[in-house]
Amino acid sequence: HIENLYQYKNEKQFRNDIEVLLENYKPINPADLLVCRNLENNFLLSFDDGLEEIYSVVYPILKEKNLSAIFFVNPNFIDNKTALYKHNISVIISHLKTNIDDDIFQEISKILSINFATKSDLFIKLKETKYADRSKIDEILNLLHIDIKEYLKNEKPYLSKGQIQEMINDGFYFGGHTMSHPPLQQISHEEQKAEIIDSINWLKMNFNISYSLFAFPYSDKSISKKLISELFDYDNSLLLFGNSGLKKDIDKRIIQRFSLENPNKEVEKQIVTENLYKYFNKFTNQYYIKRK
Repeated sequence: HIENLYQYKNEKQFRNDIEVLLENYKPINPADLLVCRNLENNFLLSFDDGLEEIYSVVYPILKEKNLSAIFFVNPNFIDNKTALYKHNISVIISHLKTNIDDDIFQEISKILSINFATKSDLFIKLKETKYADRSKIDEILNLLHIDIKEYLKNEKPYLSKGQIQEMINDGFYFGGHTMSHPPLQQISHEEQKAEIIDSINWLKMNFNISYSLFAFPYSDKSISKKLISELFDYDNSLLLFGNSGLKKDIDKRIIQRFSLENPNKEVEKQIVTENLYKYFNKFTNQYYIKRK
């Protein structure tokens, strides 16, 4: 469900990243952000999507290092009741790498309403499927006789409510990440708002938490000033997390992040690069995010 979408770090690389951060910065507890302390030379770890490895790999390492973190989850996938359509695409690609003939090729071409000449072309087109066309992915699953419910039952790629509660009890924080992880620019304003607020409320109702945290999926670059204003009207204490790098947003309650996920980038060089880019953005008047 991941292997055909992007690369990720192994446990050794993750441990090394933590050591580098601890040697150079002081860790922030999410509680520090909630009381709006002015923090300098610190770091905060956050993880998106609520994948099972959060519990089985990340959580034990963070406990060992006495670190806290924020985990942003999509409620629709918790307890492995359904899957993100992008993850289903990866499962399909894994299947097609070893099981495909000309007839299947043509059937998939009809479902997607596109033409492609090679397997590689097909895989690229599959990964470009838009959120609004995700039902086509279900059609392809049926065509290939792939039982995603059985896959979810056996592999359990997402967190369970029990695992989330255990981590909350151990001092970890959770935030919303939309209900179903859509690219927000591909859905209407009202749908964006509902996806965001519903994911926050789901956590509050199921785990009795008092705070409100949310991270935008994919990118926050298209998020409007109007939507942000309405989210803060919903909850004045809400903290929003983007992924636009080391920049300042239109409100101090929006915290921008950068990713250390790429296994081909050394953490030391990446942090230096991000800081240099921050100063370049200041020099070129791009440090402050502008929203329409």
